[in-house]
Amino acid sequence: MQFEADFIKLLQRLSNGFTDTVFLGISQLGTEIAFLAIAVVLYWCIDKRYAYRFFNVYILGVAITNFLKLGFKRTRPFNAYRVRSIGDPETTYSFPSGHTESIASISTLLTIKYGKKYRAVPIIGVAVTLLVMLSRMYLGQHYLSDVFCGLTVGVFCAIAFNALLSLFGDREELFVIPAVAVSVIVISVLAGVGMLGSPSGADILKGLGAFMAFDIGYFVEKRYVGYDVTENRVWWKIALRIVVGLGVTVGIQQGFKLFLPESMPMLYCFLRYFVMAAWVAVAAPALYKKLKI
Repeated sequence: MQFEADFIKLLQRLSNGFTDTVFLGISQLGTEIAFLAIAVVLYWCIDKRYAYRFFNVYILGVAITNFLKLGFKRTRPFNAYRVRSIGDPETTYSFPSGHTESIASISTLLTIKYGKKYRAVPIIGVAVTLLVMLSRMYLGQHYLSDVFCGLTVGVFCAIAFNALLSLFGDREELFVIPAVAVSVIVISVLAGVGMLGSPSGADILKGLGAFMAFDIGYFVEKRYVGYDVTENRVWWKIALRIVVGLGVTVGIQQGFKLFLPESMPMLYCFLRYFVMAAWVAVAAPALYKKLKI
């Protein structure tokens, strides 16, 4: 709508080198990298079982968002109106905002788990979420309605899917069964309608690759590895886990781009994220257990 485009133009009157850099940085808090950093610290160092739930709830919310994008197919503001794209223009659809859904989901999940014990968690979560929403409009990537829908989807999915995962109780690893079944069905549908190579299809494949590998990996880790994150809580050992683990994780995500063909999304997107999530879920804990760190 025109008034939404006018609001973006109003925000962009503040644009200069400094504010552009600040909002580009804030926007990164709604990316997969920010989620991954929080998820692996939870999984490797704090609470493995909750990290498993955190990961699955987040991925399911991202999946819902991507399917909504495909359903509404709303054009980005910088293509529909005379507003600037500050930074690299997004290539997927606009509605709803994936960055907003992501940070809203993260903030809600952390509030559910830690909000009562640490009162600053919900306050920080709300503040960061609002800043990400503002940044997405300032950068010309989203409309006001995009970010508010992203907020709604993120909060709703976090609450709903968290409740769903809680039904598994102490047998949460059995969630791997519906997770793999749904992933296979979605990949088959995407292939059937010829969407595997589209930007939105590529994003879905990344999520499915991580979804399947992490759930399978967690099942294997819980049943056969059994790494106890509460042991070896010496600061340098925790730091070593995070540095080595994240280094390998980012190395897989970026390094595999060098030899996997981008023209084959099942390899470039699905396999790359499958290997990355398998490392996080089972290979890294097995290594940490062997090295006693």
